[in-house]
Amino acid sequence: MRNYTTILSITSTLIFLACFGCKNETDATAVTPPKPAPNTTTVETPEEDTLKIDNAQPYKQTITLAGITLDVTIQGTIAPNAMLDVNILQTAGGHASAIRLWVGDESGVGSLITKTHSHGATSHAHVQAPAKLPSGSAIWVEVQTPSGEKERGKIE
Repeated sequence: MRNYTTILSITSTLIFLACFGCKNETDATAVTPPKPAPNTTTVETPEEDTLKIDNAQPYKQTITLAGITLDVTIQGTIAPNAMLDVNILQTAGGHASAIRLWVGDESGVGSLITKTHSHGATSHAHVQAPAKLPSGSAIWVEVQTPSGEKERGKIE
Protein backbone atom coordinates (compact mmCIF):
# COMPACT_ATOMS: atom_id res chain seq x y z
CA MET A 1 0.00 0.00 0.00
CA ARG A 2 2.85 2.35 0.82
CA ASN A 3 4.41 1.92 -2.67
CA TYR A 4 1.03 2.61 -4.27
CA THR A 5 0.73 5.90 -2.35
CA THR A 6 4.27 6.96 -3.33
CA ILE A 7 3.68 6.15 -7.00
CA LEU A 8 0.36 7.99 -6.94
CA SER A 9 1.89 11.16 -5.42
CA ILE A 10 4.82 11.18 -7.89
CA THR A 11 2.46 10.63 -10.83
CA SER A 12 0.19 13.45 -9.64
CA THR A 13 3.15 15.81 -9.35
CA LEU A 14 4.37 14.96 -12.86
CA ILE A 15 0.93 15.46 -14.35
CA PHE A 16 0.61 18.83 -12.59
CA LEU A 17 4.00 19.98 -13.94
CA ALA A 18 3.15 18.81 -17.44
CA CYS A 19 -0.16 20.68 -17.43
CA PHE A 20 0.87 23.90 -15.70
CA GLY A 21 4.60 24.11 -16.34
CA CYS A 22 6.53 26.64 -18.37
CA LYS A 23 4.82 27.34 -21.72
CA ASN A 24 5.94 29.23 -24.83
CA GLU A 25 2.81 30.85 -26.25
CA THR A 26 2.36 31.45 -29.96
CA ASP A 27 -0.34 33.26 -31.84
CA ALA A 28 -1.00 32.17 -35.43
CA THR A 29 -2.10 35.00 -37.73
CA ALA A 30 -2.65 33.07 -40.93
CA VAL A 31 -6.32 34.10 -40.93
CA THR A 32 -6.43 37.55 -39.32
CA PRO A 33 -3.54 40.03 -39.51
CA PRO A 34 -2.79 42.20 -36.46
CA LYS A 35 -4.20 45.74 -36.35
CA PRO A 36 -1.77 48.33 -37.69
CA ALA A 37 0.03 50.09 -34.87
CA PRO A 38 -0.35 53.86 -34.67
CA ASN A 39 3.38 54.25 -34.00
CA THR A 40 5.93 52.39 -36.12
CA THR A 41 9.63 52.72 -35.42
CA THR A 42 12.29 51.64 -37.87
CA VAL A 43 15.71 51.09 -36.40
CA GLU A 44 18.49 52.46 -38.53
CA THR A 45 21.17 50.02 -39.63
CA PRO A 46 24.47 50.35 -41.46
CA GLU A 47 24.63 50.79 -45.23
CA GLU A 48 23.12 47.48 -46.36
CA ASP A 49 19.46 46.46 -46.80
CA THR A 50 19.91 42.83 -45.88
CA LEU A 51 19.77 41.24 -42.46
CA LYS A 52 23.20 40.31 -41.19
CA ILE A 53 22.12 37.26 -39.26
CA ASP A 54 24.02 34.02 -39.51
CA ASN A 55 24.27 30.77 -37.57
CA ALA A 56 27.86 31.25 -36.47
CA GLN A 57 27.59 34.76 -34.97
CA PRO A 58 24.76 36.14 -32.84
CA TYR A 59 23.34 39.40 -34.22
CA LYS A 60 22.77 42.12 -31.60
CA GLN A 61 20.76 45.32 -31.86
CA THR A 62 19.21 47.79 -29.43
CA ILE A 63 15.67 49.02 -30.16
CA THR A 64 13.31 51.35 -28.25
CA LEU A 65 9.57 50.74 -28.58
CA ALA A 66 6.73 52.21 -26.47
CA GLY A 67 9.33 53.84 -24.20
CA ILE A 68 11.02 50.49 -23.44
CA THR A 69 14.61 49.85 -24.54
CA LEU A 70 15.41 46.28 -25.56
CA ASP A 71 18.74 44.61 -26.32
CA VAL A 72 17.85 41.96 -28.92
CA THR A 73 20.19 39.04 -29.70
CA ILE A 74 19.30 36.79 -32.63
CA GLN A 75 20.92 33.49 -33.57
CA GLY A 76 20.03 31.71 -36.81
CA THR A 77 19.70 32.39 -40.52
CA ILE A 78 16.70 34.06 -42.15
CA ALA A 79 15.47 31.63 -44.77
CA PRO A 80 12.12 30.03 -45.60
CA ASN A 81 10.91 27.86 -42.68
CA ALA A 82 14.02 28.75 -40.63
CA MET A 83 13.86 28.82 -36.83
CA LEU A 84 15.53 31.80 -35.14
CA ASP A 85 16.56 31.86 -31.48
CA VAL A 86 15.84 35.33 -30.03
CA ASN A 87 16.86 36.62 -26.58
CA ILE A 88 15.65 40.01 -25.34
CA LEU A 89 16.87 42.00 -22.35
CA GLN A 90 14.87 45.05 -21.18
CA THR A 91 17.46 47.68 -20.27
CA ALA A 92 15.33 50.81 -19.73
CA GLY A 93 11.75 52.00 -19.50
CA GLY A 94 8.70 50.46 -17.90
CA HIS A 95 7.48 46.89 -17.92
CA ALA A 96 6.30 45.29 -21.18
CA SER A 97 3.16 43.23 -20.69
CA ALA A 98 3.80 41.39 -23.98
CA ILE A 99 6.56 41.19 -26.58
CA ARG A 100 5.71 39.56 -29.90
CA LEU A 101 8.04 38.65 -32.77
CA TRP A 102 7.64 37.52 -36.39
CA VAL A 103 9.58 37.27 -39.64
CA GLY A 104 8.08 38.86 -42.74
CA ASP A 105 6.51 42.21 -43.51
CA GLU A 106 4.99 44.72 -41.06
CA SER A 107 1.44 43.42 -41.47
CA GLY A 108 2.43 39.95 -40.29
CA VAL A 109 0.14 38.34 -42.88
CA GLY A 110 1.39 34.83 -43.59
CA SER A 111 3.78 34.93 -40.63
CA LEU A 112 3.66 33.08 -37.34
CA ILE A 113 3.59 35.67 -34.56
CA THR A 114 5.34 34.38 -31.45
CA LYS A 115 4.85 35.78 -27.95
CA THR A 116 8.06 35.76 -25.91
CA HIS A 117 8.45 33.81 -22.72
CA SER A 118 9.82 36.10 -20.00
CA HIS A 119 11.65 35.79 -16.71
CA GLY A 120 11.75 39.28 -15.26
CA ALA A 121 13.72 41.59 -17.54
CA THR A 122 14.81 38.79 -19.90
CA SER A 123 12.63 37.22 -22.59
CA HIS A 124 13.15 34.39 -25.02
CA ALA A 125 11.41 33.06 -28.13
CA HIS A 126 11.92 30.68 -31.05
CA VAL A 127 10.66 32.54 -34.11
CA GLN A 128 9.82 30.61 -37.27
CA ALA A 129 10.07 32.22 -40.69
CA PRO A 130 7.22 31.53 -43.12
CA ALA A 131 7.62 29.16 -46.08
CA LYS A 132 7.33 32.15 -48.46
CA LEU A 133 9.33 35.18 -47.36
CA PRO A 134 7.96 38.46 -48.74
CA SER A 135 10.50 40.76 -50.38
CA GLY A 136 12.09 43.08 -47.86
CA SER A 137 11.42 40.66 -44.97
CA ALA A 138 12.65 41.63 -41.54
CA ILE A 139 12.31 40.48 -37.97
CA TRP A 140 9.51 42.51 -36.39
CA VAL A 141 9.21 43.23 -32.67
CA GLU A 142 5.97 44.49 -31.12
CA VAL A 143 5.90 45.73 -27.52
CA GLN A 144 2.66 46.08 -25.58
CA THR A 145 2.60 48.06 -22.33
CA PRO A 146 0.25 47.37 -19.39
CA SER A 147 -1.87 50.37 -20.52
CA GLY A 148 -2.47 48.64 -23.90
CA GLU A 149 -0.16 50.87 -25.96
CA LYS A 150 1.53 48.92 -28.79
CA GLU A 151 4.49 49.90 -30.90
CA ARG A 152 6.37 47.81 -33.42
CA GLY A 153 9.72 48.13 -35.09
CA LYS A 154 11.93 46.01 -37.27
CA ILE A 155 15.36 44.55 -36.87
CA GLU A 156 17.26 44.95 -40.11
